[in-house]
Amino acid sequence: MTTNNISLERRVTIGCPQGSCCGTGFWNQLYNSTFKLEFTKYTNVIAFADDLIILTKGESIVEAENYMNLELRKISDWDQNNK
Repeated sequence: MTTNNISLERRVTIGCPQGSCCGTGFWNQLYNSTFKLEFTKYTNVIAFADDLIILTKGESIVEAENYMNLELRKISDWDQNNK
């Protein structure tokens, strides 16, 4: 990045810088596909910028864990099928 007389160079090894030209492409590939998965009524998926949170609830901790494991399996299966 160069601004005025200052130049800064940094190697990016992971993530997607906000406002980058590739940001929209990564969002469309990753997050839009995640939102199309069929989650249970106990789950809510929220994304903002490059952050994603998956919330689930249950009558007990064990039930909530079971729902979350089910949802994470859906995401993992999607990932494996789409490489």
